[in-house]
Amino acid sequence: MTEGVLRLDGTTLKTITMKNRLFSNYVTTILGLLIIIFCGTMIFMEKATIEDMSGWMTTGLLFLRSKDSLIALPKS
Repeated sequence: MTEGVLRLDGTTLKTITMKNRLFSNYVTTILGLLIIIFCGTMIFMEKATIEDMSGWMTTGLLFLRSKDSLIALPKS
């Protein structure tokens, strides 16, 4: 089965699994969002440049994509 075959109302299976990962692993999702919001605030207030915050923005995006087991939380 390919991704093109697995379509449900216009969304692919890959999109559905990403949404499930975001909502089922809410701890890392919240951490990722907080890091990205912090970076955006620092850039907006001109306390740091985009180059300074690029590593933290990458970390925030990685937290959005990762599972809770990355930070040693047991899966319930």
